[in-house]
Amino acid sequence: MSSPWVRLVVAAVILVFAWRGSILDVSWPPSPAEVIDGPAPDKRLLAWAEPLRPIVGKMLPSDREYLANFYDAMSFVILRDGKRDDPIVSTTEKFATFHAGSLRLAIDKENVGKYPGLAAAIDEVFMRAGGPEVKSIDTDTRDALVAACQVLSWTFSIHRDE
Repeated sequence: MSSPWVRLVVAAVILVFAWRGSILDVSWPPSPAEVIDGPAPDKRLLAWAEPLRPIVGKMLPSDREYLANFYDAMSFVILRDGKRDDPIVSTTEKFATFHAGSLRLAIDKENVGKYPGLAAAIDEVFMRAGGPEVKSIDTDTRDALVAACQVLSWTFSIHRDE
């Protein structure tokens, strides 16, 4: 196709959208406010997040969404690590190091401490899941840490009922 033909096709498409775009029911740009609600974690697991509840309600929606995505990704990484022949995150101490390092990379320095008590509340969720002692991560502990990440992601997410 030569250049004049391309211009004519593009012009025709623009005219079609301008003339009949509303009939085509094309949603553009996609709304960033759409919420995708997945199933809530089990109530027993959601209880792990109780220390977060007073803090989350005071957070900016953009910060909540960022942390929801962060902990969703973290659950994926921990789950995948467990499928390795020799997992990298093999102890709760290594998990704590992985979590702290990931946060240092993901959170801008000026935002550290933006929400007082948030770090301690997140640590409490992981303590409830994996226990306070340093130990090897077995299948049950890994599942609990993945569940804790999913609970954090769910808790930070903005749901339709809020």
